Amino acid sequence: MSGDDDSPGRRRSMPRLRLPRRPSRSPASEPVEVRSPELVGGQASDAETVDEQIRTPGGLAAGLSALGAATIGSVGTLLPGRRASDPWAGEDMWELGVDRGSMVAASDGVPLAVREAGPTDAPMTVVFAHGYTLSMDSWHFQRRHLQDRFGSEVRLVFYDQRGHGLSGKSSRENSTIAQLAADLNSVISATAPTGPIVAIGHSMGGMTVLGYAARHAEAVRERVLGVGLVATAMAELSESGLGAVLDSRAVSRFVGLAGRTPAVFTSSRKALGAIISPFIYGGSFGDPAKMSPTVARFVDRLIASTDMLTIANFFETLTQHDESAAVPVLRDVRTTVLCGDRDLLTPLDRSVDIAEALPDAEFVVVPGAGHMVMLEEPAHVSEVLGDLIADAVVEWRARTHGPSGRRSTAS
Repeated sequence: MSGDDDSPGRRRSMPRLRLPRRPSRSPASEPVEVRSPELVGGQASDAETVDEQIRTPGGLAAGLSALGAATIGSVGTLLPGRRASDPWAGEDMWELGVDRGSMVAASDGVPLAVREAGPTDAPMTVVFAHGYTLSMDSWHFQRRHLQDRFGSEVRLVFYDQRGHGLSGKSSRENSTIAQLAADLNSVISATAPTGPIVAIGHSMGGMTVLGYAARHAEAVRERVLGVGLVATAMAELSESGLGAVLDSRAVSRFVGLAGRTPAVFTSSRKALGAIISPFIYGGSFGDPAKMSPTVARFVDRLIASTDMLTIANFFETLTQHDESAAVPVLRDVRTTVLCGDRDLLTPLDRSVDIAEALPDAEFVVVPGAGHMVMLEEPAHVSEVLGDLIADAVVEWRARTHGPSGRRSTAS
């Protein structure tokens, strides 16, 4: 399709830009008020920069070069006392640990760790799926902001993907997007067997949500009123970003070794970690020099705590997955596609691909943010996702109440 296409029906010609604002805390005694951004749309220079990034081809060499430079530049973010002022100094990044906890059995028996915030009888359930080498704790700020915004109206469900966080390990054959989609279905069935749902995923979690939509189309059409796809890709991740790292010769050798001789591979995990983990961390932030050391160390700890065999097991699915079958299903679902314009792991053009396939979706680009956009600009991401949830709540009320405002007998 030509970039000059002005045919009717295409609502989006340029992504919506949201400029970063100063972070805000949410002490227990003082809930965060998520307000509308002071400026939506960005400056002309921002729009031009994003447009250039959308149309500039990536590729293996470019992806590895950018990731390598970012990795070297990121080392300083972990040094104590690097910044005189840390906006999140003293922040407890593990607050999800106080929420209601449970274990859900996946279809193959792998235990999945689940945490819930909000009343069990809330009319709306929002399920969050995290990304590769992370855990449910990566949604720390969204859990706080969204709970403050919606109170008892919404229940928030977080879980650790298989092989990550507190969930059980997975076999290599079941380390696939298809299985992750089945896991999401298991979590939904166990925690929210009825009622409306909003599904939100970051990175590999976004692929999980897409996989769920492709494989559970009927349930999505009946129950899912909103989908949030944060810094993710629908397909072809092997060409750039994280896929370029995972598809490199050195990593391929280790993955092959893991499949053929798992016992021997155990002694080589540190070597694999030395290759992959720094690249994942280095590509996590749009501008590492500006990152809060507290948040930087938190992300580093999440990545470092992910078992190297898990990293290897998901190699093939991340480089070869294709969830384009979700497109016809999501065309009838309120969808928000959100990314940072400096994402080196799932580059901006991957979000563009999704937005072009779903022309009615809201497409939000956060200038200056990278792959961990929900930790880099937490107030903005919470605000955008909160708007998605609010629209879902409004739609559910319209479905269950008649014109008079009284509750409908049909549900």
